[in-house]
Amino acid sequence: MRAEVVRTLTTAILLLVGTSFHSGAQTLFVKGATKGTPDHVAYLEMGGIGYYYTLNYEIKLLQRSAFAMFGRIGLEYLPVRQADRMVHLPIGASFTIGQKKHRIEAGIAGLFRIDFSPVAFGEGFYLTNPPTRIFLAPSLGWRFHAKPNEYGESFFLRVMFTPLIGMDVFKSMPYFLPHAGISVGRTWNNPNRKKG
Repeated sequence: MRAEVVRTLTTAILLLVGTSFHSGAQTLFVKGATKGTPDHVAYLEMGGIGYYYTLNYEIKLLQRSAFAMFGRIGLEYLPVRQADRMVHLPIGASFTIGQKKHRIEAGIAGLFRIDFSPVAFGEGFYLTNPPTRIFLAPSLGWRFHAKPNEYGESFFLRVMFTPLIGMDVFKSMPYFLPHAGISVGRTWNNPNRKKG
């Protein structure tokens, strides 16, 4: 019963975030793009905001000259051990500065951890109780957009420092994990695509 409620809430959150990102992209000045800033990015991030990996989608929400803002949503599922049967959902925003291939990026995201099978560690104690926790993940790094082809698609690469900040459930004290990640993916709908 509890798992069904969590699945329903997760589905509702994803639909709400996806709808708001899409409507935000339609209304927040997404015009006048210069020097090849794509509207969409899909990528695999190793490390980074997730513990091991995340599959991610970004959409451009705003661009003003050399400044661009992206909204992000991702997914990580960990079926490794009994204690790790959980889903991580990173949701956040990032900002880039630059108009060419190499750009500086900074951002902030919330990492939502949903544990579908808590593990008992003694009488009445669980690894996560309640089963959903939230971590903050600021980020800072370098972003690369290759020159787009005639279809407006291009290669995407990013290297980021992404520490995870939260509460230690075992010691009831702040939790800080220095973390970094590398992302590889594809962009599309680039306004400066090569004319074929």
